[in-house]
Amino acid sequence: MDKFEKIRREQYPMTEKWAYLDTSTSGMIAKRTKDAMIAYIEDRFENGLDGAKLNENWAFGDGLRDTVAEMFHADSEEIFFGEAASTMINVFSSGVLLKENANVVTSGLTFPSTPYTWMNRVGVENVRIAQPVDGKMPPENLFALVDENTAVLSLCLVENTTGFRHDLKKISDFCQERGIYLVLDITQCVGAMEIDVKETPVDCFVTSSFKWLGGLFGIGFGYMSKRVMAQVPPVYVGWTGNKNRMDHSKYVLNLEDNARKYETGIPNWVGLKGIEQSMQQYLELGKKDVEAYILELVDELYAKVAEVPHLQVLGNFPKENRSGIVYINFPAEWEMSNAILKENGIRANVSGKAIRVALHYYNNRADIEKLIGFLREYKG
Repeated sequence: MDKFEKIRREQYPMTEKWAYLDTSTSGMIAKRTKDAMIAYIEDRFENGLDGAKLNENWAFGDGLRDTVAEMFHADSEEIFFGEAASTMINVFSSGVLLKENANVVTSGLTFPSTPYTWMNRVGVENVRIAQPVDGKMPPENLFALVDENTAVLSLCLVENTTGFRHDLKKISDFCQERGIYLVLDITQCVGAMEIDVKETPVDCFVTSSFKWLGGLFGIGFGYMSKRVMAQVPPVYVGWTGNKNRMDHSKYVLNLEDNARKYETGIPNWVGLKGIEQSMQQYLELGKKDVEAYILELVDELYAKVAEVPHLQVLGNFPKENRSGIVYINFPAEWEMSNAILKENGIRANVSGKAIRVALHYYNNRADIEKLIGFLREYKG
């Protein structure tokens, strides 16, 4: 039994009930993650919370920044916690110092939070949206919209609408050469695809934790590179971003010199206890091994879909642009739904005339066989 099958059996009992292929909606919670969150709640229920315990929580949270940083080859001083990617992207968009008439380039595939936050900052007319081609976003389509007033290139690294994964190296190099900020939402790939901010520099990224990290809603984290931190002062501040956050004897605003300054209040300790375990499990499995395993499953899915005449993979992306998300187009006359899939032991998301399949390291080839076997026989 390999390590991924072992994790599947020991940590994810729900795989016995369904072929769970819906991580892009929300990931399964590992047993160790659940146990850590329940243990925290039970302790709070039985013993309450006093000043000493609160200090323990802060020590735990500050230490967890090291684990987050390890995932991305970042520095712990560049990590901050927040509620969700949609909230934390505003840390950058509202705070960054921009010249008059600055414009922002983004993708026509991206999640709405990305363009909306920039429309709110620079105006609708100054947000330039590159158009996709058959579910793909060639970097040249993004670059063609860049001019001397372009300040930011803002993307979802993996697009939830098609599963397309951007060429981060090419885009990072382009932005570095021109002094353009690169801002990413990595929610659809964190915990699945490896990201190394030293190898491919990024100025800021943000993520929620309820997908491939298998965490709760309402907790996530962000990265703000030390290269740009001084150019992104916080617009909103609170007591937890102060250098001595526990000293309330006098009102002195003395913000941290690191990414903690972007935090305004106490984080979701329950959620942090959970994702600590999820992140540790990811690191124990090995970042490169996890990505390779998921992409092997994606290749298998591509091959199996090709064997069924009435099915087609959206985009048929080159391997370097594949992620854990694959859309399978089915015949227009089918009356397919999430409920039909669930009744047949499959959890995936039907969107229009396509099924969004999201593969994780807790999936295996049997899950793919179950899905394709059902679709092969389905008559709609």
